[in-house]
Amino acid sequence: MIGQQVEHPQYGRGQIVAVYRNGSEWMVRFENGLRFRRPAAEFTGNGSALAEPRPAYAITYQPPPPMNQTQLDARQLIESLRLGIAPAQHVAELTLNLRPERESLIQALNQTHQFGGDARAVVGEYGYGKSHMVELAAQEALTRNFLVATVSLDLLELPPHRSFAIYREAMRHLRYPDTDEEGLAPLLEKTAVIQSTLPKLRDLSPAELDPLVIGLQAVANTASSRQRKAWIDWLMGGRRVKTMNKGLPRGVKFPSIYKIGHNARQIAYLLTGVSALARLGNYSGLCLLVDEAESYSLLRPYQRPKASLFFQAVIYAALRGQQDKLHEEQFPQHRYRHYPMAYDQGQSIFFLFTVTRSDNRLPLHDWLNDDQIFYLEPDVDPQEVGQFLQRILEYHARAYAYEPGERQTQVRRGGAELLAQGLRNGRLSMRGVVRLAVELFDLLYLYFDYDVAALLDELRDQVR
Repeated sequence: MIGQQVEHPQYGRGQIVAVYRNGSEWMVRFENGLRFRRPAAEFTGNGSALAEPRPAYAITYQPPPPMNQTQLDARQLIESLRLGIAPAQHVAELTLNLRPERESLIQALNQTHQFGGDARAVVGEYGYGKSHMVELAAQEALTRNFLVATVSLDLLELPPHRSFAIYREAMRHLRYPDTDEEGLAPLLEKTAVIQSTLPKLRDLSPAELDPLVIGLQAVANTASSRQRKAWIDWLMGGRRVKTMNKGLPRGVKFPSIYKIGHNARQIAYLLTGVSALARLGNYSGLCLLVDEAESYSLLRPYQRPKASLFFQAVIYAALRGQQDKLHEEQFPQHRYRHYPMAYDQGQSIFFLFTVTRSDNRLPLHDWLNDDQIFYLEPDVDPQEVGQFLQRILEYHARAYAYEPGERQTQVRRGGAELLAQGLRNGRLSMRGVVRLAVELFDLLYLYFDYDVAALLDELRDQVR
């Protein structure tokens, strides 16, 4: 090819001196002395094209059409269940073996709204649905117009003996039934514009110098958005800044929210104050949910008393006269200022926390009655498991666009008893049941010739 005479429609005759890109481009020296590198398809020889023109690009993969929204949502749900996790929007639908606990939870929320407070503790092993119970409580509370603060404890980032840090986390992640906004700011801004709210809150407050009352007064009377934001951030556990001094009423000493020392009383008092403010804002109250309270067992011995004080203080503030196990005198005051334990009048606070079985867990029976403690046991009705498998099958079929057949029905019927047996024998946790349920339908979908009897035999061997 090199040395061949070619002709270009623009540059005229020339000779090929080099070849590039597997022969698709030529370097040609033309008769006028110029040399150019041009695509081979531009040249002719003896009046005919010397190379076939190549397309600028070639489609090597044709993607499938996008899923519709229903199928996409089902696919995302199945992927979550494959990890043993039920998404928040499907918690109530995918709840298994929690019927008595759910009824008690609803009763506790009604008790909170009517009598000012209630408390529950959830005890169970890892993977038995404690976090699921927390999210279920959150959904039930939001449905009943409660504000919900969910806190997940962590030994390093949020240990249970740091009362102020728990309060700050709760106030910054406060959820509302009527808006997607989070934090204490929406409640303060909503109640600050109602002129009757501040006098009512001041009448309800039993403390001489109440941070919540003074903070709400500053938010209501301050024109500067910057100062209002500083006050709101401070009430949510933020730092005190100089701009807040301008919004402080004359003759009023600046209150403090104590980070260290014996602050369990003040934190419990502030939580009941927020619940009272929520009632004044036309909400049902405050629901405080603390997950991963088993971090208590990992604390050092000198840290556990402070953690116990926090849980006892919130329990006492929620129950008050409804119990006789805890007494106000056993909670020490802060060395700088004395606070009552609760608002008492006008409050509405529900407290729920989860605990993993451990030798060093919280002494729950010293604080709560037996009917206020949930034990998540591995005992489940096979019929309820069958209904659970039916719901998963419906989502699985929707996710992968197929019609369930006789094979899926047989596995659903036979697998229900085997999965319930695995729970009773301690071979499976609740999370393991969810993961295995998805895996069963995955195998039937991927392998059309998979024998149902063989699949159930393998499951039977696994749960014995």
